[in-house]
Parts: sequence; C-alpha cells; structure tokens
Amino acid sequence: MTRTIGRRAAFFGVASLVCVALVPAAPPEFRWVAWATAGLGAFWAVLLALEELIGPGRRQHSPARRATGTPFDPPPPPGEAGGQR
Repeated sequence: MTRTIGRRAAFFGVASLVCVALVPAAPPEFRWVAWATAGLGAFWAVLLALEELIGPGRRQHSPARRATGTPFDPPPPPGEAGGQR
C-alpha cells in the first residue's frame, strides 16, 4: 500500500501558499501578518505530512456492524400519542 499525504496537510500547504501570494498585496505595516500565517500554515502542513508518512498505515475498513438493539423503545407513530385527539 502506498502512503499519501492527507487532506489536512494539503489544505494547510495550500493555505500557506495563498498567504505567501498575498504578501505583496498587504500594506507594508501588516506584511508580518501574512508571513506569520504562512509560516504557521507551513508548520502544520509539515507536521501533518510527517504524521501521515511516519505513523501507522490506515486500517482496512471492516464491514459495518448491525445495530443489536437500543436501550429505549422507538416513539409511537403520529396520532397514537395520548395527548392528541
């Protein structure tokens, strides 16, 4: 099974690139905000990518289990409640 980068890491990577692309459009006194958010997004993208690559692989999905029962009875159908006439 091949390992791939998950959606979370890709999202933060793309968000980081968008922040870098907005640096020239930002006013000079607020460019640090764009750089800071780009750095924060890159940090999370790298950490999440490492988690996906180093961590254990994804488990195969087991067949869905059927519900064996509930602790409560289902509600009565409409019109059979004691308060309606």
